[in-house]
Amino acid sequence: MSRFALNPRELSPEAPVAFTGPAGALEGLWRPPRPGAGTRGTVVVAHPHPAFGGTMMNKVVFHTARVLNHDLDLAALRFNFRGVGRSAGRYDEGRGEVDDVLAAWSEARRRVPQELPLVAAGFSFGSGMTLAAAARPGVPPPAALVLIGLPVRLFTPPERFPSSIPVVAVHGEEDQYTPPEAVGEYLEGWPGPHAFHVVTGADHFLEDHLPEATAFVSRTLREWV
Repeated sequence: MSRFALNPRELSPEAPVAFTGPAGALEGLWRPPRPGAGTRGTVVVAHPHPAFGGTMMNKVVFHTARVLNHDLDLAALRFNFRGVGRSAGRYDEGRGEVDDVLAAWSEARRRVPQELPLVAAGFSFGSGMTLAAAARPGVPPPAALVLIGLPVRLFTPPERFPSSIPVVAVHGEEDQYTPPEAVGEYLEGWPGPHAFHVVTGADHFLEDHLPEATAFVSRTLREWV
């Protein structure tokens, strides 16, 4: 089971990176696979809403990237949307941010062999932008989606998703922005494999429940990717 008290010797250090985005350079942190492990793919994790303090340093983003790097030997990229931290540009109300996600996927694919799987993950606003990016026509699909705290009551998700990408979703039972029932209803029409876990007693930010949430994601992806 995933744990947060990981031995530092089992983790690779993150390195600051900058890569080209549609509004200028985007700031990120890249963690290669742990020492002695081969690269099995990548995971890109998108952060919560920029207008409400969301950055790549968010706890859910940090731990999702770290756990999947440790458990599944995925190189991990977390990044700041435009206008956040040292990323160029300014907040674009969820339009240009979808392009930022696509730029981060391109950067991750540039850093590892193209044939290896890319897992696209996001928390809150970041999960919405990740879902929208995966629905963009002509975009090479990720191997799987990880949608944590998907705020389907705050943005309009694609009604008919265009491909059967596997998706694993996690949601707090007491999420204050979107009830888990709304996410479950949306996923009922998903065209591919999907797994949905409601974390009992957790709010939107999964405070004190992150080990359970990330363990479910890790365990499910291990079967799929």
